[in-house]
Amino acid sequence: MRIKAVASVADRRRIAKETVRDKFIRQLRPDIWYANDFDRLLEDWLINDSVELKNIILKHKSDSQDLEMINNAFYKASDSHTLLAQEFGYDPNAESFKEGNLQLRIHLRKERNRSLVKRAKERWNQEQRGHICCSICGFSFSKTYGEVGEGFIEAHHVKPITSLDPNEIVKLTDLVPVCSNCHSMLHHNRPWLTAEQLSDIVNRNR
Repeated sequence: MRIKAVASVADRRRIAKETVRDKFIRQLRPDIWYANDFDRLLEDWLINDSVELKNIILKHKSDSQDLEMINNAFYKASDSHTLLAQEFGYDPNAESFKEGNLQLRIHLRKERNRSLVKRAKERWNQEQRGHICCSICGFSFSKTYGEVGEGFIEAHHVKPITSLDPNEIVKLTDLVPVCSNCHSMLHHNRPWLTAEQLSDIVNRNR
């Protein structure tokens, strides 16, 4: 992490890595004399959440951009945020994730409304006679895995998260059946693909 930090600062300042490595130790004295002192404080932050290293580095910030970079470097996402970010393919420490966290929570909470998803799956099962197919690629878990896959499918919320209101009522028609692969692809990049867009991509590549 120290080496990556040196490379990041060198790139930002447009100077050699060796210059940054030598200079940062000199500038951090008398708080830090050697690289292994830095590493010890870094480990203390990683394991024990110590703020000593962060406070030392903050003494040497040059401007508000430095302040933002330092704060981002020492930001630790909570376990719940990390799981949420991983589900949607984000870096939990990225600004884009932190800024969209509330919207993601709204989306996830509504999409995971168990009674709604259960009723949607019951309807899909009835309509497709027990062999629910992905609305994007046509994959059927029951046809591929037999009894093990019967009734299995994932529910995707078709409305963009930016249009969701915390108090909005979500209907069965707001959900579509998708396989795990297609669901992952729908949330793989930003802006997220619609089911129709991904279906077009699948058909073009067949």
